Amino acid sequence: MIDRADGRGPSDGVPAYYPGCSMDGLGKAYEVSCQLVLDRLGLTMDRIVDYNCCGATEVKNLSQDVSLALPARNLAMARSMGRHEVIAACNGCVYSLTRANDAIADELTRTRINSHLEKGGSPAYDGEANVQHVLEFIHNRAGVERIRTMVRRPLEGLKVAPYYGCLYSRPKRYTGVGTTPGTDNPEHPFFLDELLGACGATVLREYPAKTICCGGGHALSDLDVSVAFSASVMNEAKRVGADLVATICPLGQINIENNLDRIRQAYGEEVLVPVTYFTQLMALALGASVREARLKDNFSRPDRFLRARGFP
Repeated sequence: MIDRADGRGPSDGVPAYYPGCSMDGLGKAYEVSCQLVLDRLGLTMDRIVDYNCCGATEVKNLSQDVSLALPARNLAMARSMGRHEVIAACNGCVYSLTRANDAIADELTRTRINSHLEKGGSPAYDGEANVQHVLEFIHNRAGVERIRTMVRRPLEGLKVAPYYGCLYSRPKRYTGVGTTPGTDNPEHPFFLDELLGACGATVLREYPAKTICCGGGHALSDLDVSVAFSASVMNEAKRVGADLVATICPLGQINIENNLDRIRQAYGEEVLVPVTYFTQLMALALGASVREARLKDNFSRPDRFLRARGFP
């Protein structure tokens, strides 16, 4: 469950949830399907209500202090809720939040950034929040074997390419992936593979594009580069025989799907594969319908493919 923590005190074991810009916009299907999965697994997160944009990867090119103050404010809001753990579902958000944590470990930097926050009327940040991706949260809190026992509609026969994207495990100095207990392997991530496998899918574990860049950072500055990167994600998925690509990041999902027409023009219809959020597939496996999982919202229309395969 994703709840609002308005007026509520600290809740042991319940993390703060940072939505970021995408989850209240084009990535709404991701949040809705996250909600379905969490509800069925009995997991709870409390939404940070008064959140702001994290600045993603762009703002640091304009101002280092602003690029740290934006995510630091969100972490400060989580701490003001009494939470130590902060969950985000976007690779870019996790990058931004963990980058701020790394910088603010330096006392002089923390003092400077907190002075900016205080001038804006925000609480100071103590540097004590622990940031995780929602993929890690579901994998570690629910557990692969428990999820396997809760599957109601196995994803049998679906060949899925697990796409982590470039910022899930990079840079590990920020994310802690591979260096902090309970985190994934930075070179060969497997948490998504395990979750999809527990849901009954045939996971294409040797999918070579699973951690390459989708080109999202170039979408406005160099569209040709963005399309080429997205096409690589599609081409490799098709080459290994994928029925679907499962993503863990709204920026990656949206960028790839926004580029579908251009990929089609450049490479042909035959390279295209429907793209889903991993939580949409998990929701189906845990008993939700195609409609409830909002699969019609995806530009690549995986709902049509899944209905044809017998999913209600």
